[in-house]
Amino acid sequence: MNCYKNGETRMLLTRIPHFRELTVCSFECTHCGTRNNEVQFAGAYGEMGVRYTLAVAARDAQALSRQVVKSDSATASVPELELEIPPGTQRGSITTVEGLLRDAADALRALQPQRTAADPAQGAAVEAFLARLDACAAGEAAFTLKLDDPAGNSYIEAGAGADPTMSLERYERTREQAAAIGLLLPAETEAASSSGAGVPEAVGAGEIAPGDVHHGSKAVGAAAAHRGLARMGGAGAEALLARYAAPEEVMELPSRCAACGAPCTTRMFHTDIPFFKDVILMSDSCDVCGYKNAELKGGGGVSDYGRRITLHVSEPDDLRRDVIKAETASVVVPELELEVSTGTLGGLVTTVEGLVQAVQTALKNTQSFHLGDSARVDDRAAWRGFFARLEGCAALRAPWTLVLQDPLANSFVSSVVDDPRADPRMTIEDYVRSADEDEEYGITHLRAHALANDAGSGRLQTVGEEGEESCQGGEGSESRPTELADAGRQVA
Repeated sequence: MNCYKNGETRMLLTRIPHFRELTVCSFECTHCGTRNNEVQFAGAYGEMGVRYTLAVAARDAQALSRQVVKSDSATASVPELELEIPPGTQRGSITTVEGLLRDAADALRALQPQRTAADPAQGAAVEAFLARLDACAAGEAAFTLKLDDPAGNSYIEAGAGADPTMSLERYERTREQAAAIGLLLPAETEAASSSGAGVPEAVGAGEIAPGDVHHGSKAVGAAAAHRGLARMGGAGAEALLARYAAPEEVMELPSRCAACGAPCTTRMFHTDIPFFKDVILMSDSCDVCGYKNAELKGGGGVSDYGRRITLHVSEPDDLRRDVIKAETASVVVPELELEVSTGTLGGLVTTVEGLVQAVQTALKNTQSFHLGDSARVDDRAAWRGFFARLEGCAALRAPWTLVLQDPLANSFVSSVVDDPRADPRMTIEDYVRSADEDEEYGITHLRAHALANDAGSGRLQTVGEEGEESCQGGEGSESRPTELADAGRQVA
């Protein structure tokens, strides 16, 4: 489009480290030298949106050279500069942090002469802004890069090992975001809304207001409508659930497919897993696109205490133990100095061996930049050595320890005996949640809300799963300081 003569476009279908297939397009004109490249996503959309936040320090050349994959639907922003690159402004691209900023600067400079001629004051303001943007791109000033993609197809390269400078947040798409990326047609959404045909407010869980006293910063319980305690797939998961569950009454609810937005049916029933808790099993199946999803949601009230399950894996049977890992659980393997933080793997219904393999797959996909030919030799050697040790755990070449720590006690490991607490190779500990954990999962807000409501009546009350009073203030309450201190801990 520069000289209107014929150039050459090369296309490559490939897979990159964030679980997506891409079509990479590169154009070059031999007549005028014009070049450009872009990426188009050939695979499926992610189940959830992603929001990356990267803090770049001044003179940090390594952070500036991190790879960035930006899709057409992603919004990039730098709060310190009040800069926002909305979807569609920059087409899908594979670049670096520095390249992303320099592309934005080049786009602004393209019309700077005309802008200055039409409005000198605006031209001067843009020139001053470009100076600050160039300083960030050159590493002379610190800044924060945020990449928000409701399609879940964008990515920022992580540093080797623990990376305190970058955070990743996954969130449920709203109806408007789903319509914007093509998962739900706007006309269909408006028609369904006007007829009251049961279209959920969001494809997934509704957004939780920052000041919501019932849920805090994370959706818990009924507010997380499509954020299950565990996600499963295939006949293996169904066979696993059949060991503990016998559906008595299956309810069917109208819903919409999370992948294509077409109407589908959600089936659910309530059951009990012995020595664990009441659970609600939910299953979605779309006849239009074939998408299937099953979830296991914790029933009843929020547990009084967090739970830490320690399994000493020393026998082949230990690798075949059933595991329910909730989204709120972290996974620790002390022998490898490995800690998988809360929310990294999502919810899983698997086995001990399958959990190790899921960790290995996730790490290989997210750390591929440290395993390829462009990686530094020492980083590549360190990661390959770590994966060899991780494969040794899956093959049980030596005894090792698995620790599941769940602040909401929604995780489970099957036992070789009837009572899990009597298992010789497994230890189950109930611990008091920290103040930060109570705040993160909204329990502090619930407790304060309950105490405020009961202050006028002169009594303290907590509500259990059945709704009965478990602590009553008033006469004689001085003799039960422990109960009063724990008032409000158990919430429905």
